[in-house]
Amino acid sequence: MNALMMALRPVFVAVLWLAAAAAIAADARTVRLGMTTSESGEFQTLSGEFLSGVKFWADDLVDRGGNRIDLIVYDDESNPQRAAELYERLITEDQVDLLIGPFSSTLAMAVAPVAEKHNFPMVVEASAPVLYDQGYRNIFGIYTPADRNMNKVMEMAVANGLVSVAILHQESDFPAAVADGVRAQAAGKGLTIVFDDSYAVGAASLDAVVAELARTNPDLIIVGAYLKDSVQFVQSLKKTGYAPKMLAISGAPSVAAFGEMLGSDADGVIATTQWMRDGGIPGSFDFGYRYRDRYGRYPSYNAAGGYAAGQILEAAARLAQVNISMEPQAIRDGVRDELAKMKFQSLLGSYRVEDDGEQSGNPIYVVQWQWPYRSLIAPEDIARWTLKFPFPAWSGR
Repeated sequence: MNALMMALRPVFVAVLWLAAAAAIAADARTVRLGMTTSESGEFQTLSGEFLSGVKFWADDLVDRGGNRIDLIVYDDESNPQRAAELYERLITEDQVDLLIGPFSSTLAMAVAPVAEKHNFPMVVEASAPVLYDQGYRNIFGIYTPADRNMNKVMEMAVANGLVSVAILHQESDFPAAVADGVRAQAAGKGLTIVFDDSYAVGAASLDAVVAELARTNPDLIIVGAYLKDSVQFVQSLKKTGYAPKMLAISGAPSVAAFGEMLGSDADGVIATTQWMRDGGIPGSFDFGYRYRDRYGRYPSYNAAGGYAAGQILEAAARLAQVNISMEPQAIRDGVRDELAKMKFQSLLGSYRVEDDGEQSGNPIYVVQWQWPYRSLIAPEDIARWTLKFPFPAWSGR
């Protein structure tokens, strides 16, 4: 399979040097940044948005002038084994200078051992805590951990008098971690779990398990799923005729594609997200408008995540004062040390990681489809809308 070898316009990679201009000019070798994307399979839509953010960051560097960067991207097909093979190739054959991890915790879990084997630092958007429990020294998260994903949603539910919750999740790392967090926090927040189940990756239908869930009459439903299954869940729930008082789904419903697929059936669905254009992070509105001008649509949190991944690598290498003429392992060591200790304001918010590489600085946002718009409803100090409560009945939409 050929790489999508995108030789970008001459790009200033503050990423790799603080050396004198003369020293930079003397070294004509390009900087190679490697990653994979999912051109097919379950993660296709969201992965593509993450890649668009990385490209946008790289193009922004052009305005600063400087050396050339080659972005080397392979299609991992949403397949963990394929992703691992491709990161091995990026490191050993393409000999990239920098790495950004693939979209999703599932794929990041597959490629992390490869980066660790080669002692190669890698920033990842993966938020499943299990990734950071493996003792890796080279994996650095940029997203809020998944087990904290629904804390604010549960608090909002209790504040509105809800007492019971149903949990359903896909059997993969990120959705499972979302469910783990709900289980761990529910009782302490005053919620009784009345249903708790999972379904296989690639399930052809969710009708049966959703019908079983609906029969428990939960006040609040929390679902851990990616985009395709999130849409399928809402369609299955509508078939039952049951409308809970609140319905929250991790991540995916915050993107425009969710509403495009469901139309007014998206109304009332709550989602957590890692970034919002109006989330109060400096530069967010500017990024949003410039991204829209380029791509014809506003960015999702995954696009912002891709941009932030580039910013974070850039900051780490700048602080490490590494330069392209250094030995590859010296570059990696410098970048790793800074990723582990630095505090940096990226497009996602405050980057800082724990000793295990798990992100601890970035905020989480809660949005709700208030048809036809996605409305920021938490944190309350920056929210421009209030919770639409209760979840509207299926009839009359």
